[in-house]
Formats: sequence, structure tokens, C-alpha cells
Amino acid sequence: MLEHLTVGERTHLRILLAHILQDQRVPPEAADHIRQAFRAELEALSRPCPLTLVYTGWRGAARHRVREDLEDARARAGGRLHVIVGYNPDTDDPPGGDRWTYEWANNTVGVTVETHPAPWDVPELSRAAGPYRNGYMLGLAAGRPGDFGVLAHLHPKSRGAAGTAAFAGYLGLPLLRRPAI
Repeated sequence: MLEHLTVGERTHLRILLAHILQDQRVPPEAADHIRQAFRAELEALSRPCPLTLVYTGWRGAARHRVREDLEDARARAGGRLHVIVGYNPDTDDPPGGDRWTYEWANNTVGVTVETHPAPWDVPELSRAAGPYRNGYMLGLAAGRPGDFGVLAHLHPKSRGAAGTAAFAGYLGLPLLRRPAI
């Protein structure tokens, strides 16, 4: 991976590009554009991947609890975090932990968010859309480059979040269980 390249190795790649552009007799203005684009891409690829965090939580989770635990996860990740949450911004559903996570991620520097609403409109999934979506989100995170983890805000009344946390534990995924209130 490019994130393991040293500054010297990246410089060597830039010099190789300069020789290629010269050997191919690329016009100077085009070569400048190519060099700038190459530098930008090389630097972007050289940065480490952010931590991917799957969020699951009880619908009654306390906003301050969710925010505190997300801030802790972001700090441990060095300020860069990618959050996957089962929230639907179009319908503002579900409330609680998912909503607070989505809101926090959209308003926090260094954090990106990806939403995966449950497909409740698929008749064959009418009673199991949430669990299917939760398993899908865990699979997405596990298949991404870089580190990932699961943050679960749990409450005795929380079947969905408890099920997602149990499945993450069963799969051996890094899991942080926290009280929802």
C-alpha cells in the first residue's frame, strides 16, 4: 500500500514521472497539469485510511452519551473517522442513537458518514429488514481497507442493537459496548 511509502520513495516516483513526461515529449503546460494531479493523488493515497466505525444503538439512547463515545472513538482514531449508520436522513428514522450519530458525524471535522436505511419497503423482508441491514453494515466495515470497529449503545429494551452487537461479537469484530443512557 502507498501509505507505507517513505517521503524519499514518493519523491523518487515524482522524478520517474518527470522523466516519463520528458521522454514522451509532453508539452510543458500539459506536463504541469499531469504533475499537479499526480502529486495530489499520491498524497491522498499516502494518507492512512480512517477508522471505519459501525454504529448501532437503542432508539432512546441519550444524545450526550452518544456524542461522548463518538468523540472518544474519533480521538483514538487520530481525528479521522468514517461512520456507517443505519439512519435514514430522508425520513428522519430511526430516532435516538442513529439520529445523534448522523447529526454528530455531519457536524464534526475529520468525520464522514455513510447511511444504510433498512429496506422496510421490501415485502419479503418486512419483519427482518433491520437485522439484514445491520449484518450488511458489519460486512461493509469488515471488507474495507484499514481498521474498523463497532460502537453499540445498549439498553435492556434494545433488541436490534443488542442483536447487532451479539453478531459482531460472534464474528470476532472489535466491539465497544456502552450503556445507552
